[in-house]
Amino acid sequence: MKKYLLLFLTLNIVTFSIELTLDKSIDLAKKNNRQLKEKNITVKQKKLNENVKIKNALPSLRAQTMYIDHDESKNLNSSFQNGIYLSQPIFTGGELYYNIKSSKALREFEENDYITQNINLELNVIQTYISCLQLKKTLNVYETSQKEKQEELKKQQEFYNLSLIDKSEVLKIETSLYQTETSILKIKNNIIAQELTLKNLLGLNIEENITLKEMNFSNFMTINIDLKKDTERALSNSTLSKKLDKNILISEYNSKSNRSTFLPKVDLEYGYESLEESSFSKSNNDWEWRVGITFKWDIFNFGSGIDSYKESTLEIEKQKISKIDSLEILKKQIKTTYLDLITAKEVIITNEKALLTAFETFKIDKEKFSNRIIDSVDFLKSESQLREAQITHINSQLDYFLYYQQYLSLLK
Repeated sequence: MKKYLLLFLTLNIVTFSIELTLDKSIDLAKKNNRQLKEKNITVKQKKLNENVKIKNALPSLRAQTMYIDHDESKNLNSSFQNGIYLSQPIFTGGELYYNIKSSKALREFEENDYITQNINLELNVIQTYISCLQLKKTLNVYETSQKEKQEELKKQQEFYNLSLIDKSEVLKIETSLYQTETSILKIKNNIIAQELTLKNLLGLNIEENITLKEMNFSNFMTINIDLKKDTERALSNSTLSKKLDKNILISEYNSKSNRSTFLPKVDLEYGYESLEESSFSKSNNDWEWRVGITFKWDIFNFGSGIDSYKESTLEIEKQKISKIDSLEILKKQIKTTYLDLITAKEVIITNEKALLTAFETFKIDKEKFSNRIIDSVDFLKSESQLREAQITHINSQLDYFLYYQQYLSLLK
């Protein structure tokens, strides 16, 4: 009965486990990630702000009522001043125009930033997914080592019981087994931590059970990269390049908007209003049409307008310097990641050879140890070298794939 119950529980765990591929993980992240949703709301806000700036340049209609309470002792009756007014800015020195252009550039900046956040999110998912795979493959290596040491410990205990070896040989194997079990515990804890990070990126409940599918890395070993063309394209058309251009453009629009403070402002107002001392109770004959032009010009403000304009022009210069610096950093990052990628490819080849050597050495040493030609110290050293060679080979494959994804993200 207990066996059936255990089988039922196992099947239920498998059934409710979410199977994830790397592509599915990326899609889930872009759909559910809360930071990305927040950025999408920011883009919508900037679009509404752009609409506000555009509508500020359009005519506005207002109704106005003013109650005047006169002194009755002077035989002056209280009255209402009522009116409906249509206002239209005629000339603002370019303030409205450049505010509209600036708000549009800000909206495009946020849209570009949204794309950048998508790229960064995708890379974070890939890095976390790869980390999980690395840890699970490492765990598999240690669990295989654990089984082999458990079997070897049984053999050594039998030899000890037959007085063929002394106690120290058994203790050395036993100590090594304990160390392996401790390493397994640490790796399992790290896997849980990485899976929690992945679930958070994907917007999944932390209580969800997930299963990550293995990846085929052989397709990435023959990738041809044109570093020169990739770098030129990234410097001129990447999301970072567009972001830097937008920063300069926004600064230029803000500077031109500030310059408009030196010029007069002219508004046209067309109104239909009641005559002085009239009220709502009087007939329509007491109302009249009125057309007026408002002219406003700040002649003197102790130079605050000039200082504000100078500050905005310096911002343009600062953004241009920032662009040069940021693109130089990007160029360096592309070159560095490319070199890491080339190195990682060669490391894989080297590690494959080292793994084969370690495997053959372990086979020979295991046979020698069985025949008591070498002691447990040499045997455990050989086993440790094989385990490290396996882990290093696994990590080098995953590192190569990760460097390639980092390279691609820099170009986007």
